[in-house]
Amino acid sequence: MRLILFPMVLLPLICRSQGSLTIDIFLNKPEAGGKLMVAVCPSKEAYVTEKGCITKTLEASGAKLRAFFLTIPPGQHAIKVFHDANANGKLDTNWMGIPNEPYGFGNDARGSFGPPSFEDASVTIGHVPVVTAVKLK
Repeated sequence: MRLILFPMVLLPLICRSQGSLTIDIFLNKPEAGGKLMVAVCPSKEAYVTEKGCITKTLEASGAKLRAFFLTIPPGQHAIKVFHDANANGKLDTNWMGIPNEPYGFGNDARGSFGPPSFEDASVTIGHVPVVTAVKLK
């Protein structure tokens, strides 16, 4: 009986220590098809390297998609999204490094000569569900 009760007591504590994030993503080229690559990064290092980010891939269909992340540790997390129109698994760029495929960041942050800072692209995850939006450019 104790073995059955232990998980029932522990599960609410585990769930309470996680937050949830919903990202509404607005595509600027919904007819292009392909995939949406979404990354939620818990630190500056992860934001730069994408190692340690929580990622999700969605089929790019329609003008608006919703990405759900149900177990995000509390704290500051930066959001990156790109529309992989040719579904090759990477953000294609021109010879100068400028993206050829639509992309966006949390808070619709924009960088000058590169991606925005971790802080500008971040949302704070707590114990209350967070809903945010990203418009691809």
